[in-house]
Amino acid sequence: MRLCFDATRFGSGLQEAVELAAAKNLQACEFSFASFDVGEKSQADLDSAETAYLKSVAEICKNHDVEISCLRLNSVLHAKERKSLKEFKAMLDKLSKVASLLGCSKIVFYLEAGAESDWLLSVEKLLNPIVEKLKKSGLSLLLSSGTPEIYRAKSLRGWRPLEPQEWRDLLAGVPGLGLSFAVADSAWQGIEYLRMLAVLAPALEHVEAQDVQVNRQIISENGLFGPLWWRYMTVGKGQIDWAQFVEALKLHEYRGSLSIQFQDDFSSENELCLFEALDTSLKVLAPLVKY
Repeated sequence: MRLCFDATRFGSGLQEAVELAAAKNLQACEFSFASFDVGEKSQADLDSAETAYLKSVAEICKNHDVEISCLRLNSVLHAKERKSLKEFKAMLDKLSKVASLLGCSKIVFYLEAGAESDWLLSVEKLLNPIVEKLKKSGLSLLLSSGTPEIYRAKSLRGWRPLEPQEWRDLLAGVPGLGLSFAVADSAWQGIEYLRMLAVLAPALEHVEAQDVQVNRQIISENGLFGPLWWRYMTVGKGQIDWAQFVEALKLHEYRGSLSIQFQDDFSSENELCLFEALDTSLKVLAPLVKY
């Protein structure tokens, strides 16, 4: 297991992300991409300038002994919407080329939970050829169990998270699909995240390290579908038992990245707050991981 961090919110490019990881003695970092337009097939290709830049970043990674652990697509796949599916495939096509040049082997995505009884079968049918295609390029597709960015400030009245059984069904129905496990999201949903690791361990390829605070008073006054009653926190400032969680990862011989996230509203106010959040998180996790 190695410590990692999401460098996206620091407002710099891939090169600066790698250099920051090296400065913090981290062996890896991840990077996120918002939805982007890929209209024509040619637009999914990388031009010479993009290719040269990515090759230079790969060289910097090599020199600093830092790896890009994953590329995250902050877009939600709506499997039964033709437009969403088309855009998802196009974005994945381009990201796979970016990942290959960077020496990154994992791409993380988010999935919209369906309402129809057969929605999971539709997703499996869709993802199987995609996963197979990526596999031929040495890439893995990972489903995030976290909250998609577009829903992070919204009440459950307008959306619902994927359920653990749906994760398991998809992982069973799509051989080669991996999981990016968001411990904070399991915690606010009332899922026993320590027990869940035993079930998910074979498919676990990335872990999102973020803390969470649940406001029981808001729930008691308004119910689960009332105003937002949970929020992300900096690692060590919320309700996750990090000592137990990291020990559980070790017990299940987890070999992937434990990636520090920065979705706490207070830690993302400015650059100084972000650096403080990173340092705070490292102080909590580094002694446990012993990287």
